[in-house]
Amino acid sequence: MKRSPMLLRIGLAGFSIYVLSGIVPISITHWHSGDACPVIGPIPACYLVSICYAAMGVASLLWTKPLKWLFFVGSAPVILLALAGTSLELSGRPTCPLSAAGTPLCFYSLAVGLAMLIVFLVVLRLERAES
Repeated sequence: MKRSPMLLRIGLAGFSIYVLSGIVPISITHWHSGDACPVIGPIPACYLVSICYAAMGVASLLWTKPLKWLFFVGSAPVILLALAGTSLELSGRPTCPLSAAGTPLCFYSLAVGLAMLIVFLVVLRLERAES
């Protein structure tokens, strides 16, 4: 049973890398053009989301007690930004970059961020049950 939490953590780290492979190109496009993603104050949202997903991946890999908070620090802005973007999109104010299929990426980010947080909480619960 001890392998389950470890495999889930590796899955979280891997999924963070997968998500980053989609966000980093948007960040690079924004760097060059300045209009690929919404800007929050002076910071482009895609830069912030990239940093947050990287933090979630690092926390999943280095899984020591002091670093577990890093996952929450990473997931909170991702979920809140995606929730705000999704709300704006649904209220008729397009703000999020679109996927190739035309779906606002904040919809995906909200689903992925929430799913990763749920998996993280399951891992914590499994580890507590084993100790």
